[in-house]
Amino acid sequence: MDEGIKHEEIKLNNSKVTECLCGYSADAKFLIRDFLFYKCSKCSLLFVSPRYDTSHIYEADYFQGGAHGFGFSNYESDKVASTEYLLKYLKTLRKLPIDGTRTLIDIGAANGFFVSLANKAGFDAIGLEISEDAVAWAQKLNRPVFRGTIENLDVHEQFNFVTALDVLEHVQEPENFLRAINDALLRGGYLLINVPNTGSFFARISGRKWHAFLPPEHWFYFNKKSLSSLLEKSGFYVIHSRSISKTFTFNYIYLTVMNSPNLPRFLQLSMKKISWIVNTRIGTLRIFLPLFDNLTVLAAKRNS
Repeated sequence: MDEGIKHEEIKLNNSKVTECLCGYSADAKFLIRDFLFYKCSKCSLLFVSPRYDTSHIYEADYFQGGAHGFGFSNYESDKVASTEYLLKYLKTLRKLPIDGTRTLIDIGAANGFFVSLANKAGFDAIGLEISEDAVAWAQKLNRPVFRGTIENLDVHEQFNFVTALDVLEHVQEPENFLRAINDALLRGGYLLINVPNTGSFFARISGRKWHAFLPPEHWFYFNKKSLSSLLEKSGFYVIHSRSISKTFTFNYIYLTVMNSPNLPRFLQLSMKKISWIVNTRIGTLRIFLPLFDNLTVLAAKRNS
């Protein structure tokens, strides 16, 4: 028997059923990078347990070069490629009824690219980010991004809109995170959230080789059912959910594929032979990938 398979079977057999965020039991299913994945018997949430603090991951190289086997080739240029769908998000938020100024806080704002788009679109927007390096980058670009976490935000400062785009999967305690967001919203406020979608067709056919399975960067893996359940438990009601696709730079796609923990060795070696391409104009090409394996949810604060 292959030693890797034997090790996985031993760890799975020795693991115990653990509790999901929804309160039901979750069974050990598989290992990736020696991290144990569980799946809930009720809401079908996939998650890693145990988890630990990964704030050290989000240093300068995470945003410019992809340190630790995940991250961005260059956060700014990678997000420029995503401008179209980010503007669609802002257009959706602008149509929602609110009283007064359209105040917005973006959680996990990185260098403030989305915050900048929001302010140009007529929002009074700021960003919150845990990475000291990313905050320094944002401030050099004169973007209002501040270091901190939503859990430690002054509860007296509240907003009409909170956005958390590609953030929830990184969080150790998602329910605490969402309840803190709820506290940060004004009465009748809205949350816009995006996560990788395990319920998508592409994720299902990819199985364990799905590119979004990236522990310890990603701890939680949601689908429509599990995310809706958690939002409702955290004081929200869902307005709508939809699957989306994104546009990426060739550099970002190359980095993502190369950093996949399940990429076959022969393919990784083959791709290394064309690594020179990422430093040419080809690396900056923008490519739309119709995978529809991202889930965007608009939710509103439930008024008690």
